[in-house]
Amino acid sequence: MHMGKDNERELVDKTKKDTVSKSFWRDNEHFADLFNAVLFGGEQVVKPDNLEEMDTDVSGVIMADDYKLSLGRFRDVVKKNFDGIELVVLGLEIQEHIHYGMPLRTMVYDSLGYLKEFEGVRKWNKDNGVRAVDADEFLSGIKKDDRFHPIINIILYYGEKEWDGPVSLKDMMVDMPERFVDLFADYEINLVQMLDSGRLLFHNEDVRILFDVVSNIYKRNIDYIYSKYDGTEVDGELFWMIGKITSDENMLEISREKKGESVVMCEAWREYYDEARRDGAKSATIEDIIFMIRYGISKKDLLKKYSEEDYNEALSKMTAK
Repeated sequence: MHMGKDNERELVDKTKKDTVSKSFWRDNEHFADLFNAVLFGGEQVVKPDNLEEMDTDVSGVIMADDYKLSLGRFRDVVKKNFDGIELVVLGLEIQEHIHYGMPLRTMVYDSLGYLKEFEGVRKWNKDNGVRAVDADEFLSGIKKDDRFHPIINIILYYGEKEWDGPVSLKDMMVDMPERFVDLFADYEINLVQMLDSGRLLFHNEDVRILFDVVSNIYKRNIDYIYSKYDGTEVDGELFWMIGKITSDENMLEISREKKGESVVMCEAWREYYDEARRDGAKSATIEDIIFMIRYGISKKDLLKKYSEEDYNEALSKMTAK
């Protein structure tokens, strides 16, 4: 049965934020630009043409004597980065909320990834009749010169609140005696926040706009957005994604009206405002007034159309957010 465009859009509107982000970051151009900006200062080390999608399932079974633990884990986006004949596994974890166990969680994901490859090598050796040369190789099931592929991750946090969680395993530990600090096997995560946009060098226009607009919406720097992006045409899905991440119902409404077509930044907001203004005070919702406050309409102008009571209610709701 064919689903109409309006029904498709309604379904998309209910999509979770992390699912929206996964779709965006699966694009090789977007994925490569993020890794280059975060890990290499903008240098074009990761090439989009060298990336290949990988299975995100890193579930595994950990066994020790009579103890057996099954762990089901799925990464958000995983790609192989080929450089010559070898490859590096690049993983992206997307976080809407601060996770106070993120270093431990990421370490487990990596461990399961290595374990999965380890078991794959063991199986390949067994299936292909690769014989152990001594008891040590027989015990492990792998050859002395078998090697695995490194896993490198980025944690992308797009929440409005600044990250105050741990960025290393050490951050999660109790205070250690000084003599033990250097002996502790730490594990650090590569964390990037949408709020970090000013310090990152992006080359992909969609990625740059995403970070810049989201971070400045969070900071309420609406004048900046108007001055920089007024008249800028952006992909309709990118505009919708920004609205989804920032929970901006007005942007989502504009996106629904455009039905996936490209959007001219700021011009679309002004059109939305003009339409709301033409509808008059009785049909305007508190969300409409919040939109107008947020996008630069003065209290004086708003009170020409709306009551002071509605204005104060909108202002109070906006501040509560």
